[in-house]
Formats: sequence, structure tokens, C-alpha cells
Amino acid sequence: MKKECPFKVGDWVCYKPSLRGRGLQEGDFLVPGRNYRILRIEKDLYVVVEGENHPGGGLYWTEFIIAERTGSTKKG
Repeated sequence: MKKECPFKVGDWVCYKPSLRGRGLQEGDFLVPGRNYRILRIEKDLYVVVEGENHPGGGLYWTEFIIAERTGSTKKG
């Protein structure tokens, strides 16, 4: 049985993908080591972050860790 996502909508998480997770990512939107805010959680397992439009409905929650600080680290 899969463990449910420990995060909640609105949490800031840091994208820390596994090798498998990197292969499942569509496009270059998610940058490893960057912080993102959770927009929704699907089926208690899959995280969708703001600005992401993953065709499968998000990435498995283990591809993220809780962010050490809030706010995006995106430059620009």
C-alpha cells in the first residue's frame, strides 16, 4: 500500500526528483532544487504545483521535500 502524501495544499515544497521522476516529467518546468507552492493533491498521492500542467495529474509526492524556506527561488 502506498503511503499518503504528508503535504497539504499551499505548502511550499522543493523539487528533489529521483531518476525515475526526472524521466516522468514533461518539459522543463520543474527545476531540481527549486521551491514551488502546492496547488492541489490528487488521489492523496500526486502533487501538482502552481504553474505546472502535468498531463498525468502531477508527480508522486516523494519527488518533493518540504521547503526549508517559503517562496520561489526562481530568478527573474
